[in-house]
Amino acid sequence: MAAPMRYATARYAHVLGRSFPQNAIKLTENGFNNARYFSQQKFFTFNANNRRNIVKSLSAVSGLICGAYIGQRWMSTPESGQTWGLLSPIAKQRGQVWDGEKCTDEPQLLNRVPRALSAEDAAKLNLTLYQYQVCPFCCKVRAYLDYFGVPYTIVEVNPVSRKEIKFSEYRKVPILVQRSPGKEDMQLNDSSVIISILTSFMVTNEKDLGRLMSYYPKMTYTNEKGKEVSEFTNRFNIMLLETPGLSKAEKVEMKWRKWVDNVLVHNLPPNIYRSPSEALQAFSYISSLGNFNSVEKVIMKYVGAAGMYFIAMKLKRKYNIKPDARESLYDAANEWMDVVGKKAFLGGEKPNLADLSVYGVLSSIEGLDAFHDMCRMTKIGPWYQRTKKSVQSHAGAQ
Repeated sequence: MAAPMRYATARYAHVLGRSFPQNAIKLTENGFNNARYFSQQKFFTFNANNRRNIVKSLSAVSGLICGAYIGQRWMSTPESGQTWGLLSPIAKQRGQVWDGEKCTDEPQLLNRVPRALSAEDAAKLNLTLYQYQVCPFCCKVRAYLDYFGVPYTIVEVNPVSRKEIKFSEYRKVPILVQRSPGKEDMQLNDSSVIISILTSFMVTNEKDLGRLMSYYPKMTYTNEKGKEVSEFTNRFNIMLLETPGLSKAEKVEMKWRKWVDNVLVHNLPPNIYRSPSEALQAFSYISSLGNFNSVEKVIMKYVGAAGMYFIAMKLKRKYNIKPDARESLYDAANEWMDVVGKKAFLGGEKPNLADLSVYGVLSSIEGLDAFHDMCRMTKIGPWYQRTKKSVQSHAGAQ
């Protein structure tokens, strides 16, 4: 059937489908009784009343059949194997297009290119990062800011007293604060939320961080153990505002950003505190970089190392880490490299948000035995060095 004829047939059937409710409503109780009486007669006469009921009934049935058929096509689901149909507003919104053979449900790729920050944007942001130098979540935020060349000031928080963040009810790091003259400071919490908000800021024309923050509300609830926990809604979503839907690449990016927070990070403590000697090595490294006085450095190095050695064993059980924690770390590195494949980065020629998150988290243990073993026993080393070079050269700002 020619395309114009298919289209005309579809439109006609759609009109019949829409007319079905009106026809059904017109079949009053009296009409139904007449039709039932008519069907029970052995001998009957085609009077005007009977003819009207027959026509209304046939119209209703035909409208129902055609309306259901076109309705199924109208929703344009790829599972139906549809090869033609009307492009509904829903299908248009989801990016479905006629490709000559089938109607696909794959949204069109979004050209999500962060704009280079102007001097005006940079001055307006005026960001201060409250952090622990070797916290993997803080490293993740720093990797993001450095890659995109976003200027920021660092305030190293003392993890014992935490006096530097006494202004905040949120007692974790990282905390990113935007300071604007004559306005109240704006505080962004949680590494993944910070990255999502700043990315939304850079890929849209929206320059009000306050409005963007409203899309990531904090929700508090009681879990199955009776403990009150808090989560940020939409942590991994980039708010594209006027552009609906996610491309396949963006779905993959989101999946692996979640993997970083839910899998990769949990492999670090059991590995860097795997033995008493490695625990001492880790805390010697932490105390040398952190904001500690001389007494706190000694306490952190020995007491902290002993405490974290036992905590690491508990974390192994909680997150199903293998008896030799290195094996789980190698598995995570191999899983990541499997998805990167032969590409330079998961994002292709340039790192995407997942690349930056994996790099940032792993950079927190660079220099420790666990990091060197991971690079020696897996193929992650070259990818790590490529990403490091991109971050340090602020490649995302070019």
